[in-house]
Amino acid sequence: MDAIRYIAIEGEARNWEEAIRLCGNALVKQQYTDERFIEECIEREKKFPTGLPCVIPVAIPHSQSDGILKTAVCVLRLHEPVIFYRMDDQEQPVETRLIFNMAIKGADDHLVFLQKLMGFVTNQKMVKRCQELPIQKLSSYLEEKLA
Repeated sequence: MDAIRYIAIEGEARNWEEAIRLCGNALVKQQYTDERFIEECIEREKKFPTGLPCVIPVAIPHSQSDGILKTAVCVLRLHEPVIFYRMDDQEQPVETRLIFNMAIKGADDHLVFLQKLMGFVTNQKMVKRCQELPIQKLSSYLEEKLA
């Protein structure tokens, strides 16, 4: 698997689509993805929601897009929560302030990292740390914990 780069941003979004666009734009700006990735994540989220109702709820939007140029993950920490829908029940809302937008090249690597990330986000202590750390330290924290 390629080395995974992490981008951590904070912001405001009115809904899950805006949250994905914030992440996607950060990935495009850093030249990890192109615009196709953003649209493909939004389309995938409509069909296959990614909200996880953990103790600290999160969402993991992603796509296996040709728009992924380099492997990266953008973590968005929102000031106010937005509603995503549950991965296991598309009718159930999940209010979250933490979004992990995965841009992983290669289907095998994508699955391996998704499993690793699921383990991470179900660990309350580690996710709580993501909420508390200064945003400029979050990327290196994720690099350390998800290496």
